[in-house]
Amino acid sequence: MKKIFYTLLLLLCAQFSSGQWNTDRIMNIGKNALQFEDYVLSIQYFNQVIKIKPYLAEPYIYRGIAKISLGDYTGAEQDCTEAIERNPFVPQAYYARGFARKNINKFQEAIVDFNKALEFSPENTDIIANRGEVREKNNDPEGAIDDLNLYRKLNPKARGIDYEIGRIQLAMKDTVAALVSLDKFIISDSTNATGYSIRALIKMLQKDEKSAFEDYNKAVAYKSSYSGDYINRGILNVQRNKFNQALSDYNEAIRLDPKSTLAYYNRGLLRANLGDSNNAIGDLDKVVAADSTNYEARLQKAYLELKVGDMTSAIRDFNVILKKYPFFVPAYLGIADAKQGLGRKKEANQYRNLASEIVNNKDYYKRKQNLVAKNQIAKETPVNELIKPVNLVEKFTANNAGERKYENKYGEGVRGEIQNSVANLKDERNFELTYNAPNAETSRTNTYHPLISKFNGENTSMSSLKIANDMVVQSAEQINTHFAAINRLTEQLKNTADNSELYFFRALEFSLVQDYTSAIDDLNKAIELRSNFALAYFTRANLRFKQLEYQSINQSEYTQETKNKVSVVPVGDENTKIQYELILRDYDKTIDLTPDFSFAYFNKGNLYRSMKNFKSAVSSYSKAIEIDPDFAESYYNRGISHLYLNDKKNATRDLSKSGELGIYQSYSIIKRLQE
Repeated sequence: MKKIFYTLLLLLCAQFSSGQWNTDRIMNIGKNALQFEDYVLSIQYFNQVIKIKPYLAEPYIYRGIAKISLGDYTGAEQDCTEAIERNPFVPQAYYARGFARKNINKFQEAIVDFNKALEFSPENTDIIANRGEVREKNNDPEGAIDDLNLYRKLNPKARGIDYEIGRIQLAMKDTVAALVSLDKFIISDSTNATGYSIRALIKMLQKDEKSAFEDYNKAVAYKSSYSGDYINRGILNVQRNKFNQALSDYNEAIRLDPKSTLAYYNRGLLRANLGDSNNAIGDLDKVVAADSTNYEARLQKAYLELKVGDMTSAIRDFNVILKKYPFFVPAYLGIADAKQGLGRKKEANQYRNLASEIVNNKDYYKRKQNLVAKNQIAKETPVNELIKPVNLVEKFTANNAGERKYENKYGEGVRGEIQNSVANLKDERNFELTYNAPNAETSRTNTYHPLISKFNGENTSMSSLKIANDMVVQSAEQINTHFAAINRLTEQLKNTADNSELYFFRALEFSLVQDYTSAIDDLNKAIELRSNFALAYFTRANLRFKQLEYQSINQSEYTQETKNKVSVVPVGDENTKIQYELILRDYDKTIDLTPDFSFAYFNKGNLYRSMKNFKSAVSSYSKAIEIDPDFAESYYNRGISHLYLNDKKNATRDLSKSGELGIYQSYSIIKRLQE
């Protein structure tokens, strides 16, 4: 469906022309990048057009298409809304927004958009198909069927319409109408397994086992890949006493779907009836491991454990059942038999007496069981929801666990559907002053600031400073260069001990060889000589922050998993608290001296995040964004902070914006939040 949508949108958008020569070239490059599935790069080009001509609808629509291709439906919805505000007579904007809204479960709004798109293009079958899909999801099966019939009217050669109608009618529990539709579908496509499959299910529901069995045979003959067909035929084979065929069906169902608890359960019962108790226990083990609330499977497993003499396991399973149903007589009797088997006759008699007590006073214990059930519901549902809400960070981590590595057909890099690659929940690091900043794969935050530019202009004899948050890995030769610079600056300071800039530059050199203590000593001296030295306060805060991080890493085992997590420094002892206070003071002093230095707010946000003070972190990132509305890293880290605050809506919005601005790992996180 996404491919159909994507191709259609490109055709629809082809009619656009900005009419502005100076943006045509940028737009065409962006379109070419989009055509060749270089979605991240195309967004960068459309961003440029929007900055130059913010009143044009076209770049917003194309950027929305790119975001849809990356799974960023929230961002795509916002872009299409921007396009519609600029030009409300563009059908593709409504279609794209409807498609995006469909994927974030805004079904009613999506229907409104598809209706609007159809006003401009009433015979567009792709829009009709999407509207039908959304109508079904929006609990309007009649409307969905109307759209399917309209689709067929406009496209008489379309196949599978009767199947879709029959499927919806079955969901409506109109089995008579569903059978009529499926009969038509099977006549039109007699070798399609799905028609036989769903018709067989209807016949099973109607207790017409003979016809159901015939249809399942045909579904299997036509290579059905649906495990349910084999499970249901297995059930019918059991009823016909064809146990070997039933066992073969369950085996095939498990091969097709190794996680099917229903297949394991049915195979376990069949094996038990055939006397294969140990393998039956193995199957039922898989069922209760996947679903601990399947007490019927656990009960059957316990009985089999009694049978094979595994009394300890049987007692354990019966006790699990009694924890949920404390007055369940068969469990007491089962434990009694297990205790008897272990030679503990006295205990066995006690359990039999308990069972007898419940049977003789069944009305009383029935009322008690009902009361227990009510208390369990009250205890398990609302209280737990209040005490332990869904943790978005835990959900993200769980979605990443054991995930198969996605192989991008374009290899490593940022081309293609990169949202399918697994990105770790790793924060963007602090911005620091450096001599060498790496080239980013995509454009990021503008790192120019008048404060740094002015400082470089006043110190032309030294290398120009840059600001970055991704440091270049230094070679041995470069490290030796820094040691040489330290020696040179030390000699200069012997003659000019009151030069704050020389202390500052030597502090940078010390920091680049990771001698943070010496670096901080020099920064202290620079600030002592020049109390309004904003860059010195900023750098001192960064180095003290690094010292805290290294201290935290040294106190715990450092693994790749630790490296990929958000940097968190424990706020425990008094010394650590003092260090936090000193760092905050330096960032605040930097801001006081240079109120528009957004990087100080960003780093301050990171400090708050390391303290797990996510609300204050959000506030600091917001201030950085206020100063620089295109501060990609601030959007990204604010988005992750929103995750820790369980604010999915704002997290998705911020991550979408950071992806738009070049942090392409955001799209992987957005995708997992939508799963």
